[in-house]
Amino acid sequence: KKALKRFEEKESHLLLGTQMLSKGHDYANITLSIILGIDYILGLSDYRARERAMALLIQIAGRSGRAKNAKVIIQSQNRDFFLRYLNDYEAFLKDEMFFVEDSYPPFVSLARILIAHSNEQKASKTTLDTVTKLKAFSEVEIVGHGKAPIERIANKFRFTILLRSAKRSSLLKALHDVNTPLIEIDMDPVEFS
Repeated sequence: KKALKRFEEKESHLLLGTQMLSKGHDYANITLSIILGIDYILGLSDYRARERAMALLIQIAGRSGRAKNAKVIIQSQNRDFFLRYLNDYEAFLKDEMFFVEDSYPPFVSLARILIAHSNEQKASKTTLDTVTKLKAFSEVEIVGHGKAPIERIANKFRFTILLRSAKRSSLLKALHDVNTPLIEIDMDPVEFS
């Protein structure tokens, strides 16, 4: 709070912080914003990662130049992505709609099945048995299955199965039929780790 107050009262001319600074602050004299490390957002296992990165960029850019002309500098290995959409947010929205409309909520339903057990072979076998049972449901697509991105937590080996269906009722029926005590279900997950 002290740093924000000093910046607001122009005792300090530099404000360094996390993405938390992008929300809820209004300083009229900001003439330069530098965004470092925004690529980590694009690397998240979240189908909304591109949307989140652009939202953060626009929020931070909106903090600059409220009273004077300002610059925004972005450090990124994904230069082409940001350059393409920086001045054309409508194009970004159009591309995002195309990206999600056949594969992600709210246009289709997703389910992430997490199978965890202290015995890796038991967890693996349960995963394979579950995949076999799921193949009987023609309206449910098995997008993928295997070890979870974080393979072990609390001494339990973790495996995931990702499902997709245009009909939520078909997905729910399939999930009901394969449910066991080892299975945890996340409907319409936004993050896949």
